[in-house]
Amino acid sequence: MTGIRFLKAAAVCLATLGVAMPQVPAMADGARTGSTVKAQKAATLPDIALTTGGVLSGRIVDHTGKALEGAEVTLLQGKKPLSATMTNKDGVYSFNNLKGGVYGVSSGNTDATFRVWTERTAPPSAKEHALLVMGENGARGQWGAVDPTLVLLTAGVITAVVLSAITLSRIDDSTKTIVYVPASP
Repeated sequence: MTGIRFLKAAAVCLATLGVAMPQVPAMADGARTGSTVKAQKAATLPDIALTTGGVLSGRIVDHTGKALEGAEVTLLQGKKPLSATMTNKDGVYSFNNLKGGVYGVSSGNTDATFRVWTERTAPPSAKEHALLVMGENGARGQWGAVDPTLVLLTAGVITAVVLSAITLSRIDDSTKTIVYVPASP
């Protein structure tokens, strides 16, 4: 009887974990490399519209939104630096005579990549300025940073344990039998 109780408890625990844990998405055969599955992120580069004269302009701010004056800004195409400039008192920078394409903008430890369009070809969603928030890309690995996947995994395990305990207590209550033993005369 103990073996059956153990099997019931194990089945309840596994079922609860299966419900509580996030499901792993199926990957196409081409996505596997050896034993590692690589998930591809969709390319979501911000669209920026050049203004008259092929001008790419933008602004650099710190994490509080305060404009940074005198910050050195470098324009890159791939890893090749094309030009450099400094921000003005409002944190604004600009690069002239550009054509449409993909450009990188770098300042300090912060890098961003933008898809730049000419005035005539820019999609309606394209912005006129490229915003760079200092420290946004350079804040990796700091103390206190938490991986969201780990938080979800921990929450799932805690939920599974609690639900299993509740279910097991109900199984124990439902399997108890009352045996009537008459009193001796």
